[in-house]
Amino acid sequence: MYRFRKNAAAVIENSEGLILVGERSDIAGAWQLPQGGIDDGETPEQAVLREVFEETGISAEFLQIVSRSSEHSYLFPKHCAKRFNCYDGQVQIYFRIKIADSGWKLQKSSEFVNFEWVTRRRVIERIHELKKDCYIKAFYELFGEKYE
Repeated sequence: MYRFRKNAAAVIENSEGLILVGERSDIAGAWQLPQGGIDDGETPEQAVLREVFEETGISAEFLQIVSRSSEHSYLFPKHCAKRFNCYDGQVQIYFRIKIADSGWKLQKSSEFVNFEWVTRRRVIERIHELKKDCYIKAFYELFGEKYE
């Protein structure tokens, strides 16, 4: 039986339809969506907005949750077990979030050193193989588009 860490991921979309991705600070060249664990007593919606603020500096007043995916899970590589307190993987809910056209500013964090706005297809192309299947399934639910 696997133990999964509950997680919320933010698919932040600007008015041009581009998605915000960040380059991880611990792995050069590794890009992903803002995401993080859901704390005890926290709803997934609260968690995703908190994580966005912690990782990008964008506060909830500039964000509107449009929809959410079902849960998608993946397993960590064996060498990551210690890092994640013996969880075997993560179960994620992806939130499609519209961002206001102005008033906010991206800030680097301990999680991300760079940010880019990219197409949905580019998000899928850039994501690590470990998470790719989850992203593909979630993007199909959120946008109705299939990616291979």
